[in-house]
Amino acid sequence: EIHFDSSLTLEGFEVSGIDYEENTVADIKSKIITDLEVQIVNNKNELLKDTDIVGTGTKILIKEDGKILREYKIIIYGDVNGDGKISSVDLLVLQRHILEIEKIEDIYRKAANIRKNGNKPTSVDLLLIQRHILKLQLIEQ
Repeated sequence: EIHFDSSLTLEGFEVSGIDYEENTVADIKSKIITDLEVQIVNNKNELLKDTDIVGTGTKILIKEDGKILREYKIIIYGDVNGDGKISSVDLLVLQRHILEIEKIEDIYRKAANIRKNGNKPTSVDLLLIQRHILKLQLIEQ
């Protein structure tokens, strides 16, 4: 039995709705209610400490007796590079993707789709990230 806090959005095995200013491992663990073991690992499957920041692509592992029962991936809209922050680096990564210089994985493409319309990210999403960085219009998680 696994329950996620109502502030989080669960779609299949993807978790979003995470406040990008309260996105430490401890913050996320506090929003999961279960008797099972909860581990949070980065996109390279390295175990994160409670003080580490989670970003897009971070995985929540639900384990019992050392075996993974469920795996959830985190999406933070605007965090296109997976570092847990929304910055000019995300703009650059998305711009390179749009120009077909460097493709990004599905989970990061979803994080880049700020409008959450299911389409591939475009220059409009690029603009929305830029507006977020400039604090003109914050991205709704």
